[in-house]
Amino acid sequence: MANPKKQPPLNTPRGVAVYPALNVPDTKFKPEGEYAVRLAFDPNAEDAQKMIAELERRRDVAWDEHLASLKDESERKKFTKAYSKAPVFTEEVDKEGDETGRILINFKMKASGVNKKTGKTWKQSPTILDARGKKMENPPDIYGGSVLRIGFETTSGPVPSSKLFYLSCRLLAVKVLDLVTKGGYSAEQLGLGDEEEGYEADESELSAAMSTSAPNGGDAETGTDDGDGDF
Repeated sequence: MANPKKQPPLNTPRGVAVYPALNVPDTKFKPEGEYAVRLAFDPNAEDAQKMIAELERRRDVAWDEHLASLKDESERKKFTKAYSKAPVFTEEVDKEGDETGRILINFKMKASGVNKKTGKTWKQSPTILDARGKKMENPPDIYGGSVLRIGFETTSGPVPSSKLFYLSCRLLAVKVLDLVTKGGYSAEQLGLGDEEEGYEADESELSAAMSTSAPNGGDAETGTDDGDGDF
């Protein structure tokens, strides 16, 4: 097919991370490694609906561009009969297979590869930002339950094995608003963020804690932005 017109990057509203692999790429199914995260959203939230509408619009435009690239009307009819448009999100289900009421959108980035023209290997990783939009050179481990925003770009095309026309979301950057790390949930998520009388950590303990916590549990985003896209 002809290459579809490149669309500008997007960013998501706040979503909850599900099975993130953002610090170290997952190599279970792809030896070259893949950074990935699924973000869970409330489908009734206005910002989520706006994002879904834009993703569906992009998928539909790419579908039309693909049809236009086929050589004649018979090829177009053959394609539309064989293929259908894949949904841009999936319904989340729990361990028992029951729907949770949330929707999931997948974001992925290939971790390494080989340049077909030069033969040189390359590596890449997503940019990870704190709630102020500052890049973290040594980011903390990001676990499921963290509240994130994702900067991404979209690609589209047919997949012959499934006979579906997909819109894929390519991961570019991660903004950490509320961090869940190996130790468990953040103080804010558990309702323990208020100051109280009692034990006070010294500076060395606070420095260690700061390496595993987003500033102010993500509140720093309010009134401070790293440059929103369409959302």
